[in-house]
Amino acid sequence: MTQSTSKQPLDTFISRLYRSTQSVSIEHFREWALKELQTLISFDAAIWSTGHLSTRTFHTHTTSGLPKSFPDELLASLSINPISKELFSHVGDAVDMEDVVGDDVFYKSDIYQTIFKKYHINRILSSIDIDKRSGVYTLLSIYRHDKGHSFLPAEKRIYQHALFHLKEAASHACILSLKDHSDDPLAQCAICDDHGVYHEAESAFLDLIDDHFPAHQAQILPFSLPSQGDKITLNSLIIHNKKLGDLYRVSIRQESPLDTLTQREQEVVDGVTQGLSFKQIGKKLSLSPSTVSNHLYRIYQKLNINNRSQLADLVQTS
Repeated sequence: MTQSTSKQPLDTFISRLYRSTQSVSIEHFREWALKELQTLISFDAAIWSTGHLSTRTFHTHTTSGLPKSFPDELLASLSINPISKELFSHVGDAVDMEDVVGDDVFYKSDIYQTIFKKYHINRILSSIDIDKRSGVYTLLSIYRHDKGHSFLPAEKRIYQHALFHLKEAASHACILSLKDHSDDPLAQCAICDDHGVYHEAESAFLDLIDDHFPAHQAQILPFSLPSQGDKITLNSLIIHNKKLGDLYRVSIRQESPLDTLTQREQEVVDGVTQGLSFKQIGKKLSLSPSTVSNHLYRIYQKLNINNRSQLADLVQTS
């Protein structure tokens, strides 16, 4: 009976995590999930970071109860942080700073005096999970201010179990965001961080990358991210980037002859393929029917086609 009662909050938490990937945007999912984690385990602050084994550093950070500068301060002090080596030696396990070094050592240490004391952090529970397929690793650390409020063994077990589902739910939220092709319905997509490391990617996206960048390094974009909202052409691929919090949705597709058209010419093509007359297109675009006809003539020349039927076929296959 006791086991069933203690397990119920964790099951409820896990269920809420996965259900909410449908309603909580990827930009805000980790902040929301950390608040949900507080319904299981009490803590005053937290950091959720992701990185890649190729760099052994963190690329994205979500903080709770801490300033945005905290992750950079923490990264700059890895060499004096006794818990960092333990985390990579015990992947998937909950690591309590209290178990790594005793309080008498910790509260006199450089890491405590320079960073943790400043933010009133006195109890630390951390864990790292590594996705061997992608090379992406996830760090979750929760902090307490009260020295007398140590993490109990039961809390460590719950925390360790929760981290796996936090990571998997965040991954699922990434996968759902891949399906949003509103910017270009023909594009293939991947979710990356600002280092170009894949967090999720459609298989067709990876196929296009392999075809057009045969010498690329696996798991990392072979090009720099375009500026937010820009579209660039590289190696016969049209590349578009959209920011999602501290991640990015990168869309790519094969370059089409239609991409050589101007914005106005593409608007004329849209009208023609909808079956509109020159007069109807002209009214829609505030152009005379003769100007629409001239645009269409130039479009035919650019695309090396002769009639509406060929244009419709080209649009359909592009």
